[in-house]
Amino acid sequence: MTGVRTTAVRSPLELVRSARPGGSVRSVRPGVFRVDETTPAGWIMQHLRGGGPATRTMLAESTGLSASTVNRAVTALLEHGLLRDRPDLAPRGRVGRPHVPVEVDTERGFLAGIHLGERETWVVSGDLLGRELHRTTFATPASAFDVFAAIGAALRVHESELQGRQPLWAGLAVGGLYDEHRGALDHPRLGWCEAPVDVLFRAIVPTPYTVVPYVEAVAEVEYRRFESVFRRRPESWLYLCAEESVSMAWLVDGLARSSADDIESFCAALGPERFDDAGPSPNRAVLLGRAVASVRDVVNPDVVTLGGEAFTRHGAEREGVSDGYRQRSSYSDVPLRFSEPDDDLRSAAALGAASRVMYIDPIGAMQAR
Repeated sequence: MTGVRTTAVRSPLELVRSARPGGSVRSVRPGVFRVDETTPAGWIMQHLRGGGPATRTMLAESTGLSASTVNRAVTALLEHGLLRDRPDLAPRGRVGRPHVPVEVDTERGFLAGIHLGERETWVVSGDLLGRELHRTTFATPASAFDVFAAIGAALRVHESELQGRQPLWAGLAVGGLYDEHRGALDHPRLGWCEAPVDVLFRAIVPTPYTVVPYVEAVAEVEYRRFESVFRRRPESWLYLCAEESVSMAWLVDGLARSSADDIESFCAALGPERFDDAGPSPNRAVLLGRAVASVRDVVNPDVVTLGGEAFTRHGAEREGVSDGYRQRSSYSDVPLRFSEPDDDLRSAAALGAASRVMYIDPIGAMQAR
């Protein structure tokens, strides 16, 4: 992983230029595992996550993969315990494995997701479909060592509560700037400089892990929810998250290609108004709308969505953001969408950081454990 993108200002053009080809998993325990594109097994896992049980024949038709490719991938996924057969769902009179549906196995293993926030840290365990099994939250300590000690204690409780389940993967969704080569995190808003995240994480989790920018984890969750509700899969998706800070992510085919952490300075450059820490204000909302519009005009997404508590819970601020968006954007064909308030979004994002690899290269991930 090149890390949570930056705490410095990045222009929209720089945001686009930083896009990565393919759906790469960018940070796992250093040197253990890396993948640059979604594998056939990953496409199969994605289809089963969204569509439920399916036969090998159905999977070949829906994914466009050959029957032999689907059969090899499904066989490997069954062997690794990520899928399970559902002979009870097979059509009457049809025999043979091609006619036996398979589904994601939600009972054998569990994922451990962590959202490290500025004020609060969430430790969440869940199944492969991202459904929460156990949650612990606590105020984020000032020291990185204290943070990871508390995370480790929470994970030990989760593991004892989930006896019989195998830990599969861990994920950390976090802001700041993560350097995969040094295994360190710079997080000015937490006062961290070169916090040894890899060393601390290895000491508390028994599995490989993925470090994901928080805004990317949230954007991918929101994308899947949109896909489920509207039954369509946008090719390009621009997402702005306004919570403890304001961040932005660009997704293509449901996977984050680029993101920028803490873009408030970029927003301020679009107008004379100044920000303060008192929360959303009309001027600040208008500037955020202009920032979204500026990036929207560069990346030309199919859908533009704004989420995060700072604006999804305040109707007046929504109007200000919409006004700024209309003022700045050169196009009127893509309206601005607002996510609905969701108290469980951080939990879903944490589990999304942990599950991402399982839907890109699940077989490679299991082999790397």
